[in-house]
Amino acid sequence: MQVLKRSVLAGLAIAAAGSPALACVMAPPAGPEVQRRRTLDFQASLWDRSEVVFVALLQHPKEIWLQGAGGAPGREAALKPILQLKGPPTATSTTIRHTSFTSCGPAPALDALDPTAGDMFVVYSSSALPTGASIIGTISPEKLVEPKVRAAWSEAYGRKASPR
Repeated sequence: MQVLKRSVLAGLAIAAAGSPALACVMAPPAGPEVQRRRTLDFQASLWDRSEVVFVALLQHPKEIWLQGAGGAPGREAALKPILQLKGPPTATSTTIRHTSFTSCGPAPALDALDPTAGDMFVVYSSSALPTGASIIGTISPEKLVEPKVRAAWSEAYGRKASPR
């Protein structure tokens, strides 16, 4: 009985500490319409929480080894802005990298750090001056479903393409 109490207390202590191993919660299986709604809500949330949104090219992707994760592999890359969609202009490249490893894999989970995802992304930053830590999302253009982002891209491209 004493062993059971200690095990339960240890489990509660780990949960209360916010262990990365407990951070991964998968959404329950759902049909296509529910999945589409989840994606739309997620992308709308990224837009609403971002000070800056821009389209970027992926540069210098490479594999790295994560400290404190038993030598787990991760990725690092630079995002070079090419089209501003929201917020003040972003002129410099931002380096992003995996910084930890959870039960879901390397974190943060950004499309731009997936080696099979392509080389152009919509980048969401919670800061007007993007840093690796302020990047809250990156999405491949073919995965965009949120209308505000698509409209902003179309409008920004029109401004950039028109002569001044």
